[in-house]
Amino acid sequence: MIRQLFTLIWNRKKSNFLMITEIFFSFIVLFGVLSLAFYYLNNYQKPLGYKYDKVWVMNMRWNQEKSEEIKTIQRRLKQQLNSNPEVESITLMSSNIPYTANMMGTGFDYNNRTVQTNVFDIDKDFARVMQLKLTDGRWFNDQDLNSKYTTIVIDQAMRAEVFKNEQVIGKIIPGKSGEDTGIKIVGVIEAFRQNGEYSATAPGFFKLRDVEMDSVHMKGSLSAMLIRIKPGVASGFEEKLMKQASRIAQGWTLEIKTMPEMRTSYNKVALIPLIIFSIVCGFLIINVALGLFGVLWYNISRRISEIGLRRAIGAASGQIYRQFIGEVLVLATFGLLIGLVVALQFPLLQVFGVQTGVYVAAMVGAVIIIYLLAAACAAYPSRQAAIIPPATALHEE
Repeated sequence: MIRQLFTLIWNRKKSNFLMITEIFFSFIVLFGVLSLAFYYLNNYQKPLGYKYDKVWVMNMRWNQEKSEEIKTIQRRLKQQLNSNPEVESITLMSSNIPYTANMMGTGFDYNNRTVQTNVFDIDKDFARVMQLKLTDGRWFNDQDLNSKYTTIVIDQAMRAEVFKNEQVIGKIIPGKSGEDTGIKIVGVIEAFRQNGEYSATAPGFFKLRDVEMDSVHMKGSLSAMLIRIKPGVASGFEEKLMKQASRIAQGWTLEIKTMPEMRTSYNKVALIPLIIFSIVCGFLIINVALGLFGVLWYNISRRISEIGLRRAIGAASGQIYRQFIGEVLVLATFGLLIGLVVALQFPLLQVFGVQTGVYVAAMVGAVIIIYLLAAACAAYPSRQAAIIPPATALHEE
């Protein structure tokens, strides 16, 4: 049976080549779409590292030139807004807040290696506002502001990437110059995925800044105020906050957004590539399905005499049905084998740095979908071929 299928396919190799090519390209596109989908799904299942549901974000832009003036206004803003009974806690941080495209990075040098990491300037209340989860060590305290070292808290991704299995709490990394006293690690948090649920984990660390005491606080380094609101607070409280802030920060440009709103907008943009590729893939698969269906219907109409003769010499309808289904599945296999050779290069060469499991899942999913598509397209034409009566052969002759 298998040998006969290969013989029939070889005898029609010119017409079948186009079908194999269509299946190959369908597999490649489907593999790409599924890889992106499984990549997002894999990232979505990882810890986000913070809680955004009751957090409001106030972005600040000012016209003062002196750093001391900016710090004074920020200090008054934080004290005044924090005095509202609706507010649970407030923190200041740099502009690279979650669910924004603002990025701050640096090269972290350790053991003759330089690893690109995210860096977040924050004050000591940040962990309480964002409800970070410490996995080792501690969070910042007031003593860190007077430390001769630059104290930092790192995330698990940075611990794994930079320090491997080393003990990091209390570790001191020497400075690059005589004026730089070095860096001291005091804590490790579970994660902090600034770009949201669909982004990959990336190494990052937090540096302590404080408008009360930090003498090295640079103008503009803490330009966002994060406000955790108590449960049950209505959206009308936003107007009250803006009035209070505008009276203190006169001449400043202030803007308040809720982090859940920012998350929704940001994730919509993040999903655009997947949506676009899915639409393109859908059109391609529909065209392939129509092509398979049409080719099969055409082949059956040309092979009615062959089918009738086989029925006349004793072939059962089930045998005819399985023959046509088998031909399509063999054609699909040829196209898939070529596609798998191409797809296997992605995990072998670590293209885009995506985990091997994502590519493997995408390949398996694409193979299953292509086989189901081929079988579905062949089902009705094959059924029609199977019910052709033997007398039709005499009529065709």
